[in-house]
Order: sequence, then C-alpha cells, then structure tokens
Amino acid sequence: MPHVLICVPTYENITPDTFKAIYDMEKPCPTDFEFIRGYDVATARNKCVLTMLAGDYTHLMLIDNDVTPPKDALVNLLEDDLDVVSGYYAHRNRENDETITTNLCKVGEFNYMTQWDGNELREELAKGNTVIRIHGGGMGCILIKRHVFERIQYPWYDWVNYRDPKRSMLSEDLYFCERCGAERIKMHADTRVACGHLFRRIQTV
Repeated sequence: MPHVLICVPTYENITPDTFKAIYDMEKPCPTDFEFIRGYDVATARNKCVLTMLAGDYTHLMLIDNDVTPPKDALVNLLEDDLDVVSGYYAHRNRENDETITTNLCKVGEFNYMTQWDGNELREELAKGNTVIRIHGGGMGCILIKRHVFERIQYPWYDWVNYRDPKRSMLSEDLYFCERCGAERIKMHADTRVACGHLFRRIQTV
C-alpha cells in the first residue's frame, strides 16, 4: 500500500485555493500533509525530501503554493506507477492564447526551451495517451517514488549559475531533472492531470 507525503515547499505562504484543492483531492491511500518553508524554494524542496525520507513514505507529492491540482490528481498519478510523473499547468501568462505553454519540456531539448502546449496535451489525451515522456519541467504538481531520492545524492534541488553565458542559469526544479537524466531515471507526465496555476491563466480541460 502506498504511503504518500503531500508537501508544499515555499518561501512564502500557501494560497487558500491551493490548500482547498489539496484538501479536496481524492486520497486512495494513507497520506500526510506538510507545509515547509525555506530561505528559497530549493531549500524548501530539499526539506520536503528529508521529511519524506525520515518517515515510512513510499512517495513524495510536491505541489507548489500557487498550483491547484484536480480532485483525481493523486489517484491518476499513483495509477501510472512511475518513478517520476507530473501533472501540468500554464507556464506563461498569455490570456488570449489557447496554445499556452505548460511546465512540461519535450524530450530531447537540452535547454528546456520547448514546452508542450495545452492543445497538444489535450490531443494526446484524446488519442488515449494518458502518459507521455518528458525531458523535464516544473515541479508544481509531481509524484516521485522514494527510491529516486535514495538513488540521487543530496542536494536534490539546487540553483546553478553556469560560466558559459549561453547557458545562463539552471533553476532548482530543472536541476533535479538533470540529476534524473544523469541517473537514467525517466520522467513522465499524465495528460489527465491538468492543474490550475494561480497568478497565471488557469489551465482547464
């Protein structure tokens, strides 16, 4: 039986909408909830992992403080039974664009600059493709198995400033994706798990 730690990592506060969405989520297995602050998001994410590893949890579900998962998010992500599987949400604020980009990066894009858009994900779902491979992406709604963190050494999340000006900076969530890639841990997304993203356009399907 899975045992899931649902954790909101932040250096701010959790929004009421996010808290309610987590409260309303269907929970098909034992779950616990933690709200962890850090000096920055990377610190908070690492604290979430340490909290999960200190318990008897099988999975860590990370939800950002401005993301609202659908009620069946955890049910669907657990059903996938994958090492790392993400939901999706609007990445940029483009109110009038139905092809709004999401947090999911396409396979093979080294620089993480090519995202799936909402219409593409809906088309995949319509074709029956509930799970797709991704190169990486944001950690706003993601389920990760315990052994992934046991396989990757601390820190699991970090900010990287490259000396090469062409690469600029790697955010803490994409740092985790790079670590997964180095360990040949495949990353996936579930096209059924369309989340809202507060302060940006709400993604709905």
